[in-house]
Parts: sequence; structure tokens; C-alpha cells
Amino acid sequence: MVNKMEERGDIASDDISTLTNALRDCELNGTATKVEKIFREKFGTSQTGKQSKEQLDVRVNPSNQTTEAVAPINLNCVKIEATDSKAKQQSIIDQLKEAADKGTPINSLLLDTSFRTIDESGSITLHSGLILPLFSTLTVLTVWTEKGRVMTETELTGFLKYGSKSTQLTVLGFQYCDLPSLSSSTKVLEGIQTKGLKVSWVDTAHCLDTSSGSWEMEHIDTVREGCGVGIAMRKHWRKETQELQIKTLQFASENEIPVRILRLDECYRSVTSDGTKITLQSGQTLPALSSVKIINITTENGRKIPADEFAHLLNFANKSRIIEVLRFQGCELPPTLSASSIPPEMKSRNFKVSWLCAGHCFDLNLRTWKIADLGTIRESCGLGVPINKHCSSHMHKLQTHFLTVASQNNVPIAFISLGDSFRAVDDTTGSIILESGVMLPRLSSLGKLSINESGRELIEEEVNDLVNYSSQCSELHFYWCFLPWSVPTDRFPAHLRSGKFLVLWKPEYKEEFTLDLASGRWVNHATKMALTEKEYQDMLVRFRLEYK
Repeated sequence: MVNKMEERGDIASDDISTLTNALRDCELNGTATKVEKIFREKFGTSQTGKQSKEQLDVRVNPSNQTTEAVAPINLNCVKIEATDSKAKQQSIIDQLKEAADKGTPINSLLLDTSFRTIDESGSITLHSGLILPLFSTLTVLTVWTEKGRVMTETELTGFLKYGSKSTQLTVLGFQYCDLPSLSSSTKVLEGIQTKGLKVSWVDTAHCLDTSSGSWEMEHIDTVREGCGVGIAMRKHWRKETQELQIKTLQFASENEIPVRILRLDECYRSVTSDGTKITLQSGQTLPALSSVKIINITTENGRKIPADEFAHLLNFANKSRIIEVLRFQGCELPPTLSASSIPPEMKSRNFKVSWLCAGHCFDLNLRTWKIADLGTIRESCGLGVPINKHCSSHMHKLQTHFLTVASQNNVPIAFISLGDSFRAVDDTTGSIILESGVMLPRLSSLGKLSINESGRELIEEEVNDLVNYSSQCSELHFYWCFLPWSVPTDRFPAHLRSGKFLVLWKPEYKEEFTLDLASGRWVNHATKMALTEKEYQDMLVRFRLEYK
């Protein structure tokens, strides 16, 4: 291809742009990037051989560090994600700076879990270590944190300082985090008030009152926006935050504003017998709501919800005039309910009751569990499936049933985590035998298997059996258990020894190893050095002291 392009005059000594564009048209992006890199290293120029600020495909940062090839960004909606490489983030920042320097409007910038810290002066540092500069033409800045993050007063003040310095910024929004109120004497509030910057908190559908430093329901449209996204109440959030959220939910019910989804993430404590109130772990009371579509209750792993409590929660959900789905995750639910537990009116509505970690739905008419539809199964498998020792054989049977159905329908299973529930691998079928006696068959669509066996010392045969069980997976992880110093790999399937199969072992918090599939030796994940016999014996002593 290169020779033909040279013959036609498409490639010159100082211009390779036609070549790189052709490579990308052939979906050879990696090759195109390598060619551009080599060309820059040799000539110190862009792909056209000319120094230019208008380069869009490849940019060089001020320290002459090559950045990743990034297409021109859409200034109406720019996103910097935590999963982006540092080079890609630098390229996006460079393009934003260039736009701001030219006076080109930047309508929106979203920091998608990429924000790490901010100081009182408003200097934002990303997880990659890059500093986010001010952009004079930016209109809206939205910050999505890791779900459940609790922000400090210093961090919120820093963002307000950043906003006060940004001449065109009109909206500063936050989501997935817990925010504090501020003292009315906080100096930065004066600048924000003068500037007219709107500071919104989607999780509560509130805005910051810049005169008092407190959060207020400013406008019904703000509530509609927040409820349209959904309200998530989380375990470690401030009691004051939950008060704001309950206030928003009550306002939505009173004004018939639909709440797309209400998430109770490990903050549910109990429900009244008439289903009119839920008490949260914080002690706050959440009344039954008339305008919520989906209720998602995630409990601490392994919590058992008895039949009467389950019936009361069904009654709580039934009080919403638009309820569509009630979901449970992390808990164990009863196998059935009495006929008197479900009134005829609830049966006629027949809203969906999903038990995500078991992949089943509760039939309100038959009062029993049935395999979920493929959509729910996909959702359950995407979340990953924990199979824990303390759960009943009834729950284990439901889990193995739906996982088998998922595998038969080629539904990807993100991972299965066996929490102290692994007994052995069956010699005849190759299935895993759980501590409950239930068999977990081989699953062709499983991505990762995690073995969490606190304090257990596995022998060579058990490790080999688990590797063979996982032969269609991409990863096998061992946590908090002890494995042999070396694992002969001659019994491993041939495709595992030559492929990208990952076996990871984490016996303690500070140590993590991967298995060299050629030698059968453990390699320290951090140092890339093989585990010595002395290191192994020292670690074994620590392990036995920990779990004796």
C-alpha cells in the first residue's frame, strides 16, 4: 500500500497525512498512531511535517510528551473520563485551551469520575495527575464523582472558587456525591452571588442558596430534573443529606412528579407493618411515595429478609400509583408468601418484583419465584453474582438455575464470586460443588471467577481443578486463601498456556501475584519478580498467624 501511494505521489517526505488517514479507514488505528509517532520522533513535526497549532489528530503537550491520537472534540458536550489515558486527557485539555484562547464557546464539560482533588484556591487535579486549567469560555461544568463519595467543605469551596474565576460559567453541577452546607460567612459565596452562578446538586434536586450557604429547592423544574435522573440514598451520607432527599421525594409525590428510580443503597433498616414508612439506618423516616416508578433496595451482603418483612416492602411499593419494578440486591428473600400477604388489588397490578442476585422474579399471583426474563438476567449478570456460604440451598439453586440459563443464551456473566462457599470440583462432571451441596455447572459465558476462601489452604489438585473449570473464562482470582508455591501447568488446557488467561492470587492486602503459565511460578504483580521460597514461607507464617 505504501509503495502504491508513493508512486501516485500521495506520500511526500514531509507529509504522511494521506497514509495515516488510509490506515484509519482500514481500521488500523494502532498502526497509524505508531507511524505518526515515529515521524514526529524523527522530524519533530506533525504528520504534515509543519509545526502547527491546528493539529487535531495528534497533539504534543508543552513538555513535548506525545499525546494519544484523539478526534476533534465536540465543544457542545466534552467529557473527560477516569478511564481515559493520561495522554488522551491531555489532548482534550489542549483542545479546550485552544478553543478558549480563540474565544470559541465551550458549552459543557463533564468530569466523569476523573476528578481527584481540589484545593481552596480552586486548583482541580484529575486522577491522572493532570491539572485542569480554567477555560474562560466554558458555560457548564458538571462533576460526577465515584458513587457515594462524601465531599468536604474545603472541596466544595474550591469548586466555588473555580466557578467564580471562570468568567462565562453559569452552571456548576454535582452528582453521585454527598455535599456539605457552607457557613454564610464563607467569602467565596459573595463572588458566586454577584456572578449569578447556579450550583445544582442532582442527587437531592437542590441548589445552593448563595446568601445562606444552605441547599434549597429553588424551582419545580430543578425537582423534575433531579427526579427524572433518579434519587439515590446511600449508607454513609450525612443525615442532613437524607433529609433533603426525603423532602424532595415528598414534594414530588405531592405534585405528581414522576421519580424514575429510588435507590436505597445499604441504608434500609426496616419497614412498618402497614407498609407506610421505611426507617433508614440513619434513623430518618421515608414515607410511602405515590409517584416512584422503580424502587431498588440493596442491602448488606447476605442479609435475610423474612416473609412478613418482604410482604410489608411489597405493600410499601404498591402505594405508588405508577410503580413498575421493585428490585432487591444483596439479600436473601423467602421462597414464598402466604395468600393473605398479597391483597387482590396488588395482584391485579402485578408490578415486577426482581431478585437480581438470584436472577428470578416473584409471581404475585402464584406467590413463588420464577426465572426472570432475559433482560433482567442480562442486568443481573452485568452486575456480577456473589454466591455466599451463609445463603440457603434454596437461594443457591435459584442462582445456579439462572446462571445456567444465561450461559445457554450466551448472556455474558461479568463475574461469579464464591464467598467461602467453594467445597470442591466434581471429578465426574467438572462442576463446582458448593458448601450447600448445590452444583454449579461450567458456564461458557462466564468472564471471571473469584474464589474468596478466608484462611483456607488450597492444595495443588484443587487449584488445577479450578483452573480447568475456568478454562473458558478470561480470569481466575483467589483471595484471602493460601496456594502452593508453584502450580504445575502441564494439566492446564493447551489454549490457556498459550493465551491471555490470568490467574491472580491475593493472600493478604499488601501482596498480589499472577501465575506464570509457562513455569507455574507466582510473580509479584508490583515488582514482576518471581516469588522465592523464603518469601513464600514467611508469608505462610503470617497467614497462619492471621487465621489461627
